[in-house]
Parts: sequence; C-alpha cells; structure tokens
Amino acid sequence: MRPERTGRVAVLLLLTALLLAAVCPAVSGAGGPPEHSSASPQGIEAAGKTPNDDTVIAPGQNKGRDTPEETPTALPSPEETVTPADTPEEEQTEATPEATATDTADKTPDPVNQGPTGPSPWAGIALALILLAGASVLGAWYLKKPGGAEATGTPPGTTVLSSAYRTTLSHPAGFPPELAERYGQIAFVGKGGLGQVFSAVRRDDGRTVAVKLPVTYDEATGKTFMKEMRFWEDLTHPNIVAVYSVNILPVPFVEMEFLPRTLEQLEKPVPVETAARIAAGIAAGLAYAHERGVIHRDIKPRNILLTDDLTTPKITDWGMSTTLEASRDTTIAGFTLAYAAPEQIAPERFGRTDARTDIYQLGVVFYELVTGKTPHAGESLAGLAGATLQEQPVPPSRIDPGLARLDPIILRCLAKDPADRYQSAGEVLDAIETLMREAGDTAPTGPTGEEEA
Repeated sequence: MRPERTGRVAVLLLLTALLLAAVCPAVSGAGGPPEHSSASPQGIEAAGKTPNDDTVIAPGQNKGRDTPEETPTALPSPEETVTPADTPEEEQTEATPEATATDTADKTPDPVNQGPTGPSPWAGIALALILLAGASVLGAWYLKKPGGAEATGTPPGTTVLSSAYRTTLSHPAGFPPELAERYGQIAFVGKGGLGQVFSAVRRDDGRTVAVKLPVTYDEATGKTFMKEMRFWEDLTHPNIVAVYSVNILPVPFVEMEFLPRTLEQLEKPVPVETAARIAAGIAAGLAYAHERGVIHRDIKPRNILLTDDLTTPKITDWGMSTTLEASRDTTIAGFTLAYAAPEQIAPERFGRTDARTDIYQLGVVFYELVTGKTPHAGESLAGLAGATLQEQPVPPSRIDPGLARLDPIILRCLAKDPADRYQSAGEVLDAIETLMREAGDTAPTGPTGEEEA
C-alpha cells in the first residue's frame, strides 16, 4: 500500500474508534435498557424504596396510587433464581443481570427485577481492536516514509530521494520507447561523438547486449551513424566488438557485443606484460580492418573495451572510420587531440590520414599504458597541438628505466613523419610479439586473430 494511502487509512480507523467511543456510552449507559424508557413515575418511585418501606394496607385502600396493589416480595440476590413456589406462574423470572421485565397493558414493570444494565462488552472489544489496528498502520507508515529511515536501519547521511516511491519508467531517458518491447533492464552506459550506448537484456533469450543509438535524429546525424554501421558490421574479429544487428526501424539502432569495462577505466601504469598483450590485441584488430580497407582514426582508451581477464581488448566506436580510398578528405573533425596524429592536426604539412594514423594513435595508447600519461602535454589546445607537431616525446625509459626494451617500438609508432613509422599494423604486431617471446611470454594472436604456432 502506498504511504499516503496508509496514512489515510490510519486516520479513518482512529476517527472510527473515537466515534465509537463517544456513541457507545450514550446508547448503552445514558438511556438505560429499552424497557426503562416506558417506566411510569410510580414505578420509578417504587424502585427508590426498600422492601421494608412497603406495609400491608387494608383492602380497598389505594394509598394515592392509580395502579393495582401488588404483594411485596423479598428482593432476590443476583445469584438467586426465583422458583415457581415463590411467585405466581406468570411472574416466574430469573433475577439475573441479563433478565428483563415483560411489559403488559395492565401491569406496571417490576422495579425490583430491573437492575441497571452497563455498556455491552463487545463495544469495548471493538474499540480496542480499532485502536490497535490504527496504531499498527501508523507505525508501519512511519517506518516506510523517508523521515522514518532511522527506524529501518538506514545508515546516517543516506539521502532518500523525494521521488523514491514514485513509479519508475521502464527505460531511461534517451532510450526510445519503441524498443522497450525488444529489450529490458536498460541502463545508460555512455555517450560520445554522435552516438550514445545503453546496456540492455534481450527479452527473447536473456542475453546482455549493448544498444547504440544516435544522439539526435536529424538527417546529418543519421547519415553519419549509418556510415559507421556500414563499415563496422562487416568486421568480424576477436579484437573488434561484434555487431549483432543493424536496423533503421522502428528507430535507427545497432545491437552489439557488451563489455562493461573500457581501457580508460583501467588504472595506469600497468605491468609491461599486460600492456604488451593489450597493445598486441589492438594491433591485431587494426591489421584485420586495414586488410579490408577500413581505418579507424580515433584509437584511444575510451574506444577500447576489455574482457574481465584483461587479455582481450576489443576496438569499438568506428564512427570516425573510413575507407583507405576515401581518406583523402582532410576536413575530418571530432578526434581527441591528446591522441591525434600530426596529419590530423596539420594535413597540409604531414599529408592525408591513412592506416599509419591508427599506428600513431596505438603508440600513444601503448605509451600511456606503461607510463601513466600521454606523450605530449599542454596547458591549452594550442599548446597541446604545438607539442604534438614539434616536440619529441620523452622516451618511456626516462620515466621508468625498466621500460627501456619498449622504447624502440613505442617511439617508432610516434614518429612525426608517417614515413618513419611502422608501415602496417601487422609490423607493429610482429614487433610486440617478438618482444614478448624474448621476455618469455607467449604471443596471444596473429594478424587474423588466430593463435600462432
């Protein structure tokens, strides 16, 4: 029962109890039994006398009364029962508190047998029950309302929202109701670029998936969203988030593999072995995509999802992706500056974006994994852009001498001129796997996602 209804019920119960308490004495005590309502003044006067006040008078005397004479009898106690030998047949009654006199047209009620009758005991019982029920309902209401949190064991300082008892929506804000029949247990995960992502459970098989939706439903956003899906849904690799379904009805959405953790949430720096495995997985996913003519152009920790054991990174969010043939377009915008390659900032100087742009961004992620910070820093966007274009990053070994063996791989990925970098993601993967073998670790995957012999 809702708290406000509980309060109303309690108030009604208490009002009923008070009304009953006021009415019962008036009905049962003040007016007396029904037979007393027709008693004559003579009967009342006779009731006030004691048995010794009545004397035998001569026949014919009326002694000022209009009613026939009656032979006085001794007053029986409440416990005694008058026997037929003591009274005439028509006057045989039990002198008990419950007994009542019978009215007749020619007989005045016997004041002797009319004892006072108190209120019915059932009224008191009903009153007690109603009061008890009202107190119970009020107590339950107090324990459930926000102000009674102390009685329920809520820790001090806990904030109870005023809307805690309101009916909640079946889906969070931003999730279209048209998809509510398809998904349940929906929760907002994050938003970036032109899309927002929700976790949801498919109603048909109970599988948890990620549902990506455009942030707005205008024409330009819709075209960009569907372009991303066109590239993404054809990429099937262990290091790329899998796409299960793409549709524009009833609204544009994509259903894909759900992983609750991103590389951005991972505390850094991480051990060299863990960082090398993550970097190798990213390189394997990029090599697969590059072989199919697709480049990502927005590799950063937020766009890398992780399995629970941290052994399998998966690239997500291909919204900035394009084909190698179409990468001549240098008007691209929307990348994250801290992970941007020089050609994304100054294409007129370093040329157009291509697969080597992804390699540079992979180098930034690898650098951050082992040092805990990105290669370049700046107090402003202009300062950060200038450092990316002009300054050489500090070698990882200068931050931690134990990272010296990683210097050649990371610094080559971060070369300003794309011609000085690894020329393919497969080359990066080979270099990392060679390093892992020399360190006594096994290489997890090859360029196609299969284990190497």
